[in-house]
Formats: sequence, C-alpha cells, structure tokens
Amino acid sequence: MERILLASNSPRRRELLENAGIPFDVLATDVDETLRDNLLPADRVLALAEDKVIAAAALSQPPSQRLVLAADTLVCVPDENFVGGEQGLGKPKDMADAHRMIRLLAGKSHIVRTGIALLDRSSGNILKSRSDSKVVFAPMNDSDIDAYLRAAEWMGVAGAYRIQGLAAFFIDRLEGSWTGVVGLPMRELYVILLSAGFHIQTLATQ
Repeated sequence: MERILLASNSPRRRELLENAGIPFDVLATDVDETLRDNLLPADRVLALAEDKVIAAAALSQPPSQRLVLAADTLVCVPDENFVGGEQGLGKPKDMADAHRMIRLLAGKSHIVRTGIALLDRSSGNILKSRSDSKVVFAPMNDSDIDAYLRAAEWMGVAGAYRIQGLAAFFIDRLEGSWTGVVGLPMRELYVILLSAGFHIQTLATQ
C-alpha cells in the first residue's frame, strides 16, 4: 500500500492512522493560522487544512508520496459577539487561557469542527471534508477545573481538552464523530481517500 504524507505533528492523528493500518510519513508545517481568523470557524478549519497540505507539499520536494493529508480542529462555543454567533477556541496560550476555555465549556454544549484536506500531487486536486460533532460537558466547580488543569492535558489541544484523556470524566454526551473530536474524522477520511484512488489494504483483503 502506498504511503501518505501527514502534515501534522499531532500524536493523536498519528495514532488514528496507525490503528487504521494506513502507512504514512510525517512532515509538520509552520502555517500562520491567524491569517484565517477572519473566517467563520466552519470555513476556517477547511481553509487551514488546505493551507497545511499546500505548505507540506512545497516542503517535500521532490515528492515521494502522492497524497498529502492535513487536518485542523476548532472547539466552537455560541457567542453573539462573534460573526456568525460562534467563537472558535484553538490551542490555549497558557494555563490562564486554558482556564478561560474550560470555564466556557463547563455545564454547556459546544460543537467540535474538524476539517481535513487531501492533496493529490499527481493531479493537483485537493479534496476537503468537515466533521461537526456536539459535545456536552457536565458542570465543573473550581476544584474540578483546577485539578484538571494541573494534569496539563490542556497543552497543545484545541479547546484545552482531549476527549480521550481526563476530560472524559466531565463529558456527559457526544453526538457525532468521536474520531472527529480527537482530530481526524475517520469516516470522512475514508471517503476522500477512496475518491483519490487510495484503498486501505486491511479492508480490501477482507
């Protein structure tokens, strides 16, 4: 099976690909995400995923992989002060920012949007897809929040939480894609991989 190029340093995305039996190489990109801050979160995750595959393809020359994959995730909370009535929470800058985010999420529902982009370097085509999932947090008091933040799982993740980590203790309900919330929606990925002529060997041999 051919190898794809993953434009991400995320250990969670790497683990999902490994579990699916998809061979890949990693090339992280340095994309200025603030350039897309003017977009609505639903559009921003798709635009940033596309920016990342283009940047990775430019860096990996000459190309050794036909397909380049990238993803971007935002945790989105209702907020009338933002265009479209939605505020996108990216990775917290520090613990104080993480505390602000968890306070926004506690006891409420929010939407996790993950956009993926797949660049086929043989044709130049870019396929994109998005997963939107509803996550409902249980109420959290100050002690809950402080204990969670001390575990440092807020670092480097959108919305300051990992659904597969300690945050699961405070999640009442999930409606949508668990892998989408983790950071790489596998159903959407499967569809665009098939569209690009990539067949997953573990399924093709069944």
